[in-house]
Parts: sequence; structure tokens; C-alpha cells
Amino acid sequence: MNRLAIETAFETCSVALDCGGEVRSRAMTEPRAHGRRLLPFIDELLAEAGLGYPDLDALVVDRGPGSFTSLRIGLGVAQGLALAHDLPVHPVSSLAMIAAAGRDPEGPARVLAAMDARMGEIYAAVFRFGDDRPVLEGRELLCAPADLPAVELPAQGIGTAFAVHAVAVPRALVEGLDPVRSDVAPDASVLLGLAAAVDPVEAHALAPVYLRDNVAN
Repeated sequence: MNRLAIETAFETCSVALDCGGEVRSRAMTEPRAHGRRLLPFIDELLAEAGLGYPDLDALVVDRGPGSFTSLRIGLGVAQGLALAHDLPVHPVSSLAMIAAAGRDPEGPARVLAAMDARMGEIYAAVFRFGDDRPVLEGRELLCAPADLPAVELPAQGIGTAFAVHAVAVPRALVEGLDPVRSDVAPDASVLLGLAAAVDPVEAHALAPVYLRDNVAN
């Protein structure tokens, strides 16, 4: 099976291609460059694998939450490819991806994923991992740093919010998390590993999750 994953929720543009179990990837962190980088990255990976778009069996895409502009680019490309080649699409949570990318597999099974959402806010969610798959506990949130959700300990803390909002995040919450990692980059190859837990949708049903009414970020 040949699967293409697209990740554009935050400042990193990341693409991964699973060709019969062999994974190739491209990634670059460059604000507002997703539109320039995404299609060339995809074309490079397909060329390396000796594949064309008709050889793909499925797509995986980050459906958010995240930046309105970059999410729109990634979802738009995924939708276009799915429509053109009649491909199923697995929409994966960006917070689940961050939790899976940064967690210590030897650490606690529960993870608080918290990403900077700009405008003084945070995207946050709690996941519990079983068999390396994240299960959402509660719901995904857009909140102020002081309002991060309570998490049952022991738990890990993963995401940029722990650095960007270090002063505002409740100290008692952070002190209960171990480890805390704020240096985790979005990774499309992680989306590939999470796709099996998400039911595929048809292209016309693909929709972003923003969590914010004002999406001009």
C-alpha cells in the first residue's frame, strides 16, 4: 500500500510517503512557506519512489487544530488529490500527532498536548496511549494558558506551549508532568502511524478543525 501524509497545522511543512512499508519524508520549518514547499515536497518523494499520483492508495492529513492559513493549504491539496484520484483520506488530529511525536514510550501513558495558538492562547488536549495509539480524554480545547485542562497523573507534557507560555501556565500543573518536552516538531510520518485509528472520509467530507471563531492567524 502506498500512502501519502501531509502535515501543515503549524509552522512546519511536513510530508511523508509510505511506499510498501518504506517511509520517506520531507520537512521544513519556515513560517508562511507551506504554499511554496508542499507540492514540490510531494513531487520529490513520489519521484524518489518511482510513483505517480495514480499509484497512491490513501491520503493522511492533519485536520487541525492549527493555523487557519496553513491548515487550509494542506487540506486543500489533500482534497484536490483525493477528488482527482478517488482516494480515501484519513483526517488526524494535530494534537494527537504532537502527543505521539513527542511522548516518551517508557513514560506515563497519559499525555497533555499543548501547542501555542498565538493571540495569547493554547490548543490543548489530553490523550491516553494504548498500543501506541492515542485516545482522546475529554475534548480538544482553545484556552488561556491559565486554563489548561487538569490531567490525571502520572502524565507527560508535550508541545510548544510549555515554552512559549512558561510564565502563564500553572506551575503546579507543570510540576506534576514528567517529562515535559516543548521542542517537538510536527511530523507527517507520525500521521502515517496514527491513520489506522481514524476512519477515512471522502474528499467532499474533509473539514478542518480550527477551535477558534476568529481564524485570521
